[in-house]
Amino acid sequence: MPGQGPAFLCSGETAIPGIFFFTDFGTEGPYLGLMESAVARICPEARVTSLMSDAPRHDARRGAYLLAALAKWVPQGGIIVAVVDPGVGSNRKMLVLRSRHRWFLGPDNGLLSRICGEDEHSELWELHPQDHWPVSASFHGRDVFAPAAAQLACGRSPRLSGLKKEEMVGFEWPAMALEVIYIDAFGNAMTGIPADLVSNAQAMEVQGNKLPRVRTFSDVPLGGLLSYENSLGLLEISINGGSAASALGLEVGSPVVLSPRPG
Repeated sequence: MPGQGPAFLCSGETAIPGIFFFTDFGTEGPYLGLMESAVARICPEARVTSLMSDAPRHDARRGAYLLAALAKWVPQGGIIVAVVDPGVGSNRKMLVLRSRHRWFLGPDNGLLSRICGEDEHSELWELHPQDHWPVSASFHGRDVFAPAAAQLACGRSPRLSGLKKEEMVGFEWPAMALEVIYIDAFGNAMTGIPADLVSNAQAMEVQGNKLPRVRTFSDVPLGGLLSYENSLGLLEISINGGSAASALGLEVGSPVVLSPRPG
């Protein structure tokens, strides 16, 4: 029901929760700072953390798998503002999702879909802009999502209406993405494959190379290829002491193959 859902669900949560930004903005320019300012205008006591600022640009689908992995490290009660939003200003919906004692706010373009898909008890609402707050057609992160997150942090309710989860964009997306979804500064290539969904008996192949599944880098010789469960719980492609992306010509979207281990 508009104006009642979050206030009711937040009952008993007394400490001001942290707000965490997940964006494709990068760190240059005014965008992260303006979102922080929007929070400060409404709930200056809230602590803001940039969880990720270099998610794959304009790519909500791959961002969805990254967000699901990162969100597990946000403390319960935390409020995650996820903005990878190439459709900003269009007729796409804006969402508030409650999952495993955390709040998620973001566009209805699939970005929140894996969070929702992994939690059958999650609750979903459509978010409506506040009448008194000016809204730019091109920056809903600052003008809609950040202010609504600040309201939640201070125990107030943004304007919401109920929404069926099956209506969410991306609700039917699979539990894993058999491709590279992110490459870090070291050239390690994260895949969209949660390690706990894959048997140790399955081998990974990328660009024609079969990779040994090991625990950590030093389990292979210097310069050796490997796959392993990274610190986010995703399978990752790496080279001990080198850049897997450079050596294998990997980029976001490069496909990977899972197959039974020989023998």
